[in-house]
Amino acid sequence: MELRQLEYFCAVSSLENFTRAAHFLHVSQPAVTKAVQALEAELRLTLFDRSQKHICLTEAGRVFLLHAKKILQDVQTAQLSMERFQTRNGGVIRFGVPPMVEAYLFPDFFMKFQAANPDIVLDLQEFSDSASVAEKLDDGALDFGIIFLRVEERVEHSLKLLDDEFYLCLPPEHRLARRGKVSFEELRGEKFILQPPGTVQNFVTLERAAEAGFAPEVLLSTSQLKTIKELVAGSAAVALMPRFAISAAAAFRAVPLEPPVKFSVVLAWSRFKEPSPLGAQFLNFVEGIFGEVKS
Repeated sequence: MELRQLEYFCAVSSLENFTRAAHFLHVSQPAVTKAVQALEAELRLTLFDRSQKHICLTEAGRVFLLHAKKILQDVQTAQLSMERFQTRNGGVIRFGVPPMVEAYLFPDFFMKFQAANPDIVLDLQEFSDSASVAEKLDDGALDFGIIFLRVEERVEHSLKLLDDEFYLCLPPEHRLARRGKVSFEELRGEKFILQPPGTVQNFVTLERAAEAGFAPEVLLSTSQLKTIKELVAGSAAVALMPRFAISAAAAFRAVPLEPPVKFSVVLAWSRFKEPSPLGAQFLNFVEGIFGEVKS
């Protein structure tokens, strides 16, 4: 049994026609027919019912199609996995980030890495929260990822990049906007903008509100920082945002919380495998860049 035969079989199954499958595969129609017949002979089964105008799978063919698709998918996954070891002629590092990171925290880093490693491609993917990044790391879909953690949390196979804290973002004319610090008890009755469930911002907002004895009224749940900033500036609600995402020219007021709401930013990789040589090269670069700024 050859991979080519499985590929041809799947194409014929999808298009229900040998000629169309051959055109799709850019091979001759006899080549497709011969490959499928050889597959049927090896399995000693008829995979296609050819008695009608449009061919269709037999019962055995429908079952075999499930196996064929899985085999081809496993081959593709193996090929992608082996790209991790391609260090001589560059390679691809699949990198996942939660909201905010791509736009606010790492543009300078990515530019430095690409300048120093022009043959290595950073395949950057944004996810809705840190939990989604961690899941993709463990199932092998990502090589590295950025994760936000509460200060008491720890993650194996990770490198702390920096510590930060959430500030309370308020409309410019809000009653608390000129305060040096604000406690959560003073936020009872306010409308909040939260990031989606699973994010650290969502968790700590609900946790601190519960400790203060109230459930926050949620105006909106979104991962779009631009939307959050515009709504806060427009006096629609208040929100917690990382200090690193707040610029000096913001159209709202950012006030520290008392007690502080701190979190860590870490670079993580899979718990189930060590980084490839290409990954180790990337990790060394990250340590060199962030070693001076992490706390």
